[in-house]
Amino acid sequence: MTRCPLCGGEKAPGRTIYSVDLGTGVVVVRNVPAEICKQCGEEWIGSETARRLEAIVEKARQERPDVEIVTLG
Repeated sequence: MTRCPLCGGEKAPGRTIYSVDLGTGVVVVRNVPAEICKQCGEEWIGSETARRLEAIVEKARQERPDVEIVTLG
């Protein structure tokens, strides 16, 4: 069992929403795998998932949409 470094609560696998305001538009990624603290709700995204999110955000930055909504699956 992994403990939350902020509150000491138990972290468990879950899903979250990741959003970024690019200034010229917004990127929203749903269904993002994360570790979530059962006590305080703080979320941690793994390095492989973070790389995928960075690629999604970079693509949106180049295409310049007003809103980009993606679901990881």
